[in-house]
Amino acid sequence: MQKHAADFPILSLVARDILAIPGVSISVERLFSSSKHTLSDSRSSMTAASASKTVVAKEWLKQGLGNGIDYLDGQQIHH
Repeated sequence: MQKHAADFPILSLVARDILAIPGVSISVERLFSSSKHTLSDSRSSMTAASASKTVVAKEWLKQGLGNGIDYLDGQQIHH
């Protein structure tokens, strides 16, 4: 793999960085399906950054990464 690294040092570094990125742990189809429900027409005013954070947070919560955290501690909800 590294026999041409000396001939192409920059390309070698770029390839190493990009190929080292791990794959996602969920299927693309499931992510798109989840995104469809999260990013409905009623939420079309969300920015791309906000929408991305929402989808990622939703997947983290599904995987249990938020278990034991009291998200509403000290918050009041007014109806």
